[in-house]
Amino acid sequence: MQYMEISNKSVQEVIDSLKEVASKYKYGIQHIHNVKETLNSKGIDLGNECQIVDICNPIVAQKFLSEDMSLSIIMPCKISVYTQDGDKLIAMNSLVQLVDDINPDLIELAQEVLELLLEIIDEVK
Repeated sequence: MQYMEISNKSVQEVIDSLKEVASKYKYGIQHIHNVKETLNSKGIDLGNECQIVDICNPIVAQKFLSEDMSLSIIMPCKISVYTQDGDKLIAMNSLVQLVDDINPDLIELAQEVLELLLEIIDEVK
């Protein structure tokens, strides 16, 4: 399942808002992948803007990883901000679904994290 919101802001404005808002929720931005710039540097024109944000809360990461290190394959959480058909979209995969595929015992924690991430997205859109 994907969560998707349309924004009236530009992609860069959403990214800038994410940088500001994440810390309020005790999340940090680990890296921002600017896919359009990366592809352009390799001579490929994507056309659409696309930035992918790696976002993480260290306490949550420790909880997940102390229970099951294989959850590291879905970390950090990713929020994608991109343009498509003239819309600016903010999207992420369901953390609950991703965790359920690996360790169903941690679905409750995944649901709590997902709800916080969706609050962040709602605030920055």
